[in-house]
Order: sequence, then C-alpha cells, then structure tokens
Amino acid sequence: MAEQFTAAQDALHTFAKSSDERAEKLRAIRSSLGSHKVDREAFGKLPEADEISKDYEERQEDVLETLGSLATLQEKIGEAVTATAQSYQDTDDETVTTMSGGGGGR
Repeated sequence: MAEQFTAAQDALHTFAKSSDERAEKLRAIRSSLGSHKVDREAFGKLPEADEISKDYEERQEDVLETLGSLATLQEKIGEAVTATAQSYQDTDDETVTTMSGGGGGR
C-alpha cells in the first residue's frame, strides 16, 4: 500500500534539471539573437523602409524580452519542482522518524 503514496524523487530531480537546461538554452538563443543587428539600410531606400526597420526592431526587442521571461520561468519551474521533491523527502523522513519512535510526536 505504501507504493501508492510514493513520489518518484529521481523523476522530480530529473525534471528540475531539465528545466534548468531549458533555461540555459533559452538564454543562449536570446544572447545569439541579441548579438545580431540588422542595419537600417537593409530595409531599402523606399519611404516605408524606416517604418519596416522600426517594426523589426520592436519585434526583435519583444522576442528577446519573451525569451528572457521564458528562461526565468523555466528556472522558477525547476526551483519549484526541487522544493516539491524536498518537501516530499522531508515528509518521508518525518514519517519514518515518527513511526520508528524517534520523536516528532505530539
């Protein structure tokens, strides 16, 4: 019956680690995209070129901001899953201590 109430600690830690890895990848993508600039001249000499250039810059800034936010979110997910795994472990440890007569009782 105890197996019905167990948490897969390894799976939680693996998932938390993968969240951290995703955060790193997102930051690397953000850094790579942020390091490339498109000159205004690349949009041509027509009157609409200035507007297209400004629109491109705004979209690039939005993408970079979104990538940063996603990376932070992945980190927070990893931290939350790690905290959940620790909470399960703490509860298991307290249960073992209590059931073995080692204290923790009221």
